[in-house]
Amino acid sequence: MKRIEYFELLEQLFTFKTIRDEKGNEYIVSESNPMDSVTNIEDKTAFEAVENHIHLLDNIKKQEFERLVPVAKTLAQTLAYSLSKQFPDKKFFVYASLKRNDSMILRFHQKWEQEEPYYTASDFNTETERIFVYEI
Repeated sequence: MKRIEYFELLEQLFTFKTIRDEKGNEYIVSESNPMDSVTNIEDKTAFEAVENHIHLLDNIKKQEFERLVPVAKTLAQTLAYSLSKQFPDKKFFVYASLKRNDSMILRFHQKWEQEEPYYTASDFNTETERIFVYEI
């Protein structure tokens, strides 16, 4: 990835738009998402979590893993803050995941009534993988 592409990727973390389904449900997605509307969404949580999957880094080395923990936390907290300011009437889950020899990913979804969160962080906290969850 070229240096400018990292900054463009970071910019995408904090710009959003809303799209609606045929039932009037309002979904929050990245401004760069090409969709203008959606239909037949059965699992709103999974839809948003997949659409709002922001892949930041690949092939995390053992020596990088612990150094990336505070970075992942800070980016997730900043994303949570940005969402709460832009959509004060909505509740969100924001996730930062790190997996050694794999990737660093941010994702978010709204807190949908009668739907479980996308992840349970305790299921992933191991020596080689961590997920941090921020509920706002």
